[in-house]
Formats: sequence, structure tokens, C-alpha cells
Amino acid sequence: MLGLRFIQRGITMIEVMVTVVIVATVVAIGIPGLSAWMQNAQVKATAESVLTGLQLARGEAVRQNVRTRFQLANPNGTGCSSMGCWTITTDSLTAPGTFPTANQVQTVGAQESGTNARLGVSTATLAASNCCATAIAAGTGMGTNPLPGVVFNAFGQVVTDASVTRITRIDVSNPSAPDTRRLVIMISSSGMAKLCDPSFPSSNSRGCP
Repeated sequence: MLGLRFIQRGITMIEVMVTVVIVATVVAIGIPGLSAWMQNAQVKATAESVLTGLQLARGEAVRQNVRTRFQLANPNGTGCSSMGCWTITTDSLTAPGTFPTANQVQTVGAQESGTNARLGVSTATLAASNCCATAIAAGTGMGTNPLPGVVFNAFGQVVTDASVTRITRIDVSNPSAPDTRRLVIMISSSGMAKLCDPSFPSSNSRGCP
């Protein structure tokens, strides 16, 4: 019987170099896209966190039949008020018109949604159309005294209160990465909060009016 000879052959240096070049090319192409995706994800997470806070504050006001404050604030004094930090506090029943720390319902820090996203707020009345085409620069309106926010009454409506600088719109963006998306949260006087993307046309359900 004739024996079969198997020739064992290793990988040549040329094959290794070609593989390295291909992998490097794929990585070089993919990293910018991955970075942009991660930045957009942080903007979205922060916007959704703020929207959830607004909805929770409104729900608490109706559920407890008491005025409830949503405030963009820094709960620990480390200067994250331009990020996605917020606090929900109910009105005091023994001293109406105050929102004591003991009545805090929930507090969220920037680390829960990402530290690269930044907020900018407006107190102007929302336009009926083309409301959000012009961006609000990150940090705008965040240093007011009192801090920006809204107060909901027991019917879930936004009311004027001296403990907050009443806001109507919040822009969420990443100024360190201009190519990332910008998301907008609109707050109506009826208490409804809506998240929209100004890059979409108004006819799109995701777009802004």
C-alpha cells in the first residue's frame, strides 16, 4: 500500500502582514462610527432620563394630590447641573410652598445616563411651528437662581412657582462632538412632556413641531 505524505505548511510572513493590514483597515473605519454611536447613545440616554423624570414628577403630583417639583439640579454638590442631574420633590403638607429635602421622591445623577451629554434650557413660550430648529447651546439657562425646573399641581398641570425658574424646553446635546444628534424635550403648560428629534421633519412622529 502506498503511503500518503502530508505536507505541513506554516503561515508566511506575507500572509501575516496582509492580515494585519486588513484588520487595521477595518478597525480604522469602524472606530469613528462606533465612537459616534456611543456619543449618540449617551445623548439619547440622558434625554430619556430627563423625560422619565418629568413624567414621574407629574404622575406623583396626581397620585399624591400634592404639588410636585421637577428640578434640574446637582444632588451632591459636584457641579453636574449642566448634565442630566435631576431631583423630584413633593410640596410640604405642614409648610405649603416649600419642598424640603426630606420629601425627595427620586434623584438621578449624570453617571446614570452618561457624562458627555449636556443640557440647555429655555423659558420662552414654545412656537406652534418650527419650534426647535435653532439649537439651545449647552449650559444655557442652567445657572439660574433658582435652578431650572417645573412644578406640577395635583391635576398634572405646570404652574408658576418661586422655587424654580420655569422652563418650557430642554435641549440635550454633546458640544464636544458636534456631529452627534441633538434631542429636544418640550414641556407644555398642560404638563405634557414630549421628546423629539429636530433632524426629522415635523411630519415624522419622531420630529419636532
